[in-house]
Amino acid sequence: MNKKLLALLIPSILMASSAQAAEIYNDQTNSINMMGWLGFAAINDTHDTAVVDNFSRVGFRFDRQEKNGWRSFAHTEWGINMVTSDDSLNYTGGQLGAEKNSDFLFNRLGYVGLANDKWGSLTFGKQWGAYYDVAYTTDVLNVYTGYSVGAYTFGDGGLTGAGRADSAFIYRNSFGDLSFAVQYAAKQNGDVALFDKDGMAINDGSHIDFDTSYGASMTYQITDKFKVLAGINRGDFKGELAGEKVDDTNEIIGIGAQYGSFYQYAPNRDADGFYVGFNAHKSKQNELVGGELYDSTGGEFLIAYQYENGFVPSFLLSYQDLDTDASTEIQGDWTRQFAVVGLHYRYSNDTIMFAEAKIDFSEMDDKSYEDLQDNSYSVGIRYFF
Repeated sequence: MNKKLLALLIPSILMASSAQAAEIYNDQTNSINMMGWLGFAAINDTHDTAVVDNFSRVGFRFDRQEKNGWRSFAHTEWGINMVTSDDSLNYTGGQLGAEKNSDFLFNRLGYVGLANDKWGSLTFGKQWGAYYDVAYTTDVLNVYTGYSVGAYTFGDGGLTGAGRADSAFIYRNSFGDLSFAVQYAAKQNGDVALFDKDGMAINDGSHIDFDTSYGASMTYQITDKFKVLAGINRGDFKGELAGEKVDDTNEIIGIGAQYGSFYQYAPNRDADGFYVGFNAHKSKQNELVGGELYDSTGGEFLIAYQYENGFVPSFLLSYQDLDTDASTEIQGDWTRQFAVVGLHYRYSNDTIMFAEAKIDFSEMDDKSYEDLQDNSYSVGIRYFF
């Protein structure tokens, strides 16, 4: 596989997973590799300190050499809840017991694909969407990451297709220094589960459908280390909410730039020198706050330096502004903005210790929302395999 196509496929095959894999089997035609990490973090929000799972996951990649220069592959990945079983206490019949309310394993990715040096690649399943090519440029820190990239609406962005897209078909190819991706996500049943502000299911006949979405991205490689990106993701949702018809569009348009490789997602996690990432977007009905969707403008800028002695200092600026007016639930200014100062230490390529501090300077007219934007501090470890 040529270097350009490899660079083209990395976002969809290895993004947000380990860029180094442990080979389990290889017979020169078929290979199986395992990848992932276990991570833990202690987080203090100036009020309480909690030990939490730090996005632990395990995945397997299957590759097969086919005839006529084609390669087939499959990728599966599950998130792992390593810290808590999220038990709740229940008092029934005079006895106090624990009830498990979350899974130890949950699905993150699952797709199959075909690739050819000339004809590009086509992948099918739950996978990183085309728009995430833009968003991931700053979504690389360990704790305070992805807040303002616009990819994670409704959780992991699976429903909209901008994050870990559900039921997606993605075609990728490159021509010289220009590469592109086009995406079509078609869910057989796009019904959205609806809950009120207290977390209770809404059973008044309200229903929302979000069946189909489209996405695309373009990347231009200016030099070996520097590239610029642009992307779009769009879908329509229809239905009825509280007796009123709903017919609207979810859309995000963004641009980005990247210099260098951040070590966690570089081949063999081997990177040095400067890493710079930037992305900015304008979105419609894509930012979910207080149970309501808003149009918004957001952006992030990240700079890090990867020293040969293992230390990686970093600095991130994050900005998100909601479009509010007299017709929206939130009225007045709602601007979330903060800086993150981080120091990672690569004890080895496979064992990383880190400290990150989030310094908040949000400006919101509604103090109940502004009070939620605390400063926060974290320390933790990631063990890659």
